[in-house]
Amino acid sequence: MNIHNFAQRTNWTAGSDRFPLIPFYLTSVNIPGMNFSLPETGARYGAKLNLSSDTVSYNSLNFNFLIDEDFEIYKKFNEYLTECVDVEELKFNNIPFTFWVELNDNKSHKILKFEFYNCRIENIGDIELDTTNPETEITMDLSLKFDYFKIVSMI
Repeated sequence: MNIHNFAQRTNWTAGSDRFPLIPFYLTSVNIPGMNFSLPETGARYGAKLNLSSDTVSYNSLNFNFLIDEDFEIYKKFNEYLTECVDVEELKFNNIPFTFWVELNDNKSHKILKFEFYNCRIENIGDIELDTTNPETEITMDLSLKFDYFKIVSMI
C-alpha cells in the first residue's frame, strides 16, 4: 500500500522563521496563482499589441490547520498581530516573516520547497466551537499576503 500519495495530506509540510517552534498541522494549503499586467501598445491600422508583462501580483497564500488543545498556535498568532498593530498605543509595525511549504514524493523524499518572503497576515478565520459537531478537531483558516516566492528544487 502506498502511504505517501499526493492525494493524502502527509506529502507536504510547512513552517515559518517567525514561528519556528510551532508545528503547522495543515489540513489544506494552496500554491498561490500569479497575475500579470500586459501593457498594450498601438500598432498599424488601429490594432493593439500586448507587450511583455511589466508587473506581477500574487494571490494570497491560504491554509487551514489544526489548533492544538491549549490554543498555543492561536495565541502565537495573536501575539504577532499585537506586535504589528498596537491598538492601545496607536502604533503600527511592519514585521514581515518567511513561510515555506515543502512537497515530498511517494517515498517521503523532499522534492520542492516553496519559500514565501515578506509575509503578513491578511486574515484569520473564525474558529467554530460546536458541541453538536461529531468532529473533535478544531481548525483555523489563515491567509497571508507576501511580496514574492521562490521555488527551490530539493532533488
